Amino acid sequence: MTILQTVDDHPLTDDGVDLFALMCQRRGWTDEYLREIESAEHDELLGLAEMVEALEDARAAGHKVTIAPDFDMDGISSGVLGYAGLSELGFDVELHVPDYRRGHDLTPEDIAEIAATWPDTKVLLTCDGGVNSHRGIAAARALGWKTLVTDHHEELEPGSSADVTVDPCRMDETYANTGICGAHVLYQVLEAYARVHRPEKLWEIRLLRLFAGLGTVSDVMPVLYENRQLVRDSLSIARLLYAPAPRTVPTPWGFDPDPEAIDVGQSTLMQLLRVDPHHPAFVRAFEGFAVLLKAFGQAGKVRDIDSIDEGFYGFYLAPAMNSPRRTGDPLAPCFGVFTAPDQDLMLEAAHQVIATNESRKELVEVHTRELEEGDQPLAPWVYFSEAYPGMYGLLANRLMERHGHPVVVLNRPAGPDDYVGGSGRAPSWFGIIDTLEHQDGMRAIGHQQACGVKVDRAELLDGLIEALREATQVALLAVVQDERRADLVLGPDRDCDAGLDDLEPLVGFVRRVEALRPFGHGFVEPVVEIAVEPLGLRVDRIGSDTDCGHERTDANLMTNARGYRVCRLCKKHLRLVTRSGLFCLWWNVAEEKEPEISALTRSASRTEVGTLRFIAKLQLNTFRGETRVQAVIEEQIPASV
Repeated sequence: MTILQTVDDHPLTDDGVDLFALMCQRRGWTDEYLREIESAEHDELLGLAEMVEALEDARAAGHKVTIAPDFDMDGISSGVLGYAGLSELGFDVELHVPDYRRGHDLTPEDIAEIAATWPDTKVLLTCDGGVNSHRGIAAARALGWKTLVTDHHEELEPGSSADVTVDPCRMDETYANTGICGAHVLYQVLEAYARVHRPEKLWEIRLLRLFAGLGTVSDVMPVLYENRQLVRDSLSIARLLYAPAPRTVPTPWGFDPDPEAIDVGQSTLMQLLRVDPHHPAFVRAFEGFAVLLKAFGQAGKVRDIDSIDEGFYGFYLAPAMNSPRRTGDPLAPCFGVFTAPDQDLMLEAAHQVIATNESRKELVEVHTRELEEGDQPLAPWVYFSEAYPGMYGLLANRLMERHGHPVVVLNRPAGPDDYVGGSGRAPSWFGIIDTLEHQDGMRAIGHQQACGVKVDRAELLDGLIEALREATQVALLAVVQDERRADLVLGPDRDCDAGLDDLEPLVGFVRRVEALRPFGHGFVEPVVEIAVEPLGLRVDRIGSDTDCGHERTDANLMTNARGYRVCRLCKKHLRLVTRSGLFCLWWNVAEEKEPEISALTRSASRTEVGTLRFIAKLQLNTFRGETRVQAVIEEQIPASV
């Protein structure tokens, strides 16, 4: 069967439209392409067998292995994966917490710190970094340590100086899918080790795909080929660590869940891990993840098991774990979540991470306004910021999204000879590293669309702008321009692909789309635009107000659909219900949008009012055995668009 055929399970709309086939056609997703990207077969990484034997030599000799990870979410995932896995495999292993102020490269200062903390270290194992860290590797080798590098960044001349290097981006590597994360590289090493030397531990090691998949999403690797099954496996394991909140909070209409009472020990995987003996470090890694889910549940970000998807990884978990380096806060809680000796300390660390992330979000807004309103002589290509340097990448990304072209955010130089550094962000069709590769006095390190940018002298900044502008013009010629904002447009207007009166065909459409998960970089989730008529639209404020603490004044109270007086201030979300019964949920906009939308619904009965347009995500919701489509609104499209 091809995607353009229709069977009973995939009903047509009243107009005879197969929405799924139409979406695939517009995306260019043929049957052949969808089959091809599901292939998880891959070659063995160069150096992998050699590293496996080097590790076995270390274990057999009783040598201490110290892991030196990077400090972002992929680095944290790699470090935890390696520490838990090697511990379970019988190694004497330690985990070094990096200092993000030193940058991504492994430095002699890192080596000195490791040597002082664990003087009997004999083997250094890096993850998500180290391939170009010549000074750090030299310092380790000077101490007589065996140096093993696992990385996924591009190897630069003169090449890695480690004893063994495993990296899909090695200069001599022929690995087909170079877009795998650092945690996945180390995972492949541990899995290969277990196959050869500890096959009875393969089940345990394969559980560590949890962290390899998390690193894949957080480091924005293409969700293609072997990465697809890896992310699926990771999410399946994560859901096994989810423990629901018991419904013990009394309300006028029943009992609400109490996230404070979550017992992570009741999660399926934690119960399985209690059946057989395991190394404490191995168990703590999974226990910490379960505690992290509890903390996000307490923060209202994980409402049920279906909340644990690639979006949770990419939009909540990874940004929270990356936040300390953005704000200058301690990194230790990010590792402590997975390594602390008890659940109380894990939960405390998790809440520290979440609090830092909230601070990070506020700072992004403040510093973005400063950039847009301040003196920026090189805008819109290069901006100068007084923010903490860790914020530069986030600010560059925000400005890149607004301008639609690459943006670099740098420290403000005092004179023409000053060195300047910062971060660059670019759309998927632009490579910053390639653009600056042949520019004298400039270089970029990291990934093509997200990297650190270094300029030797401020007087070269005009050349940086010119290089970005010219390369953008060339790159745009190869980009197919499409004015369509969405893959499908649903509603009553003439430009819509189908109406919203009959919701049944949308159930089949959503099910077929869900079968294509995971979505992410390189395989983006379909975008749907909905047009909603204000006439007959019901507007409700929704949310929880249990023990909210707000003053119970008439101004703060409202009557809900059940006739109860509830706190208006806690009803932060909107639920729009169309005449055909489509529920549209719109989070955290009630104060801003309710007056406007309600006014439109009132005027619609008296005057001609156009439809409201939204970009929305379609979901299935099952209640009392009935499955219906609902829309989660992501943004409103201005009427002029």
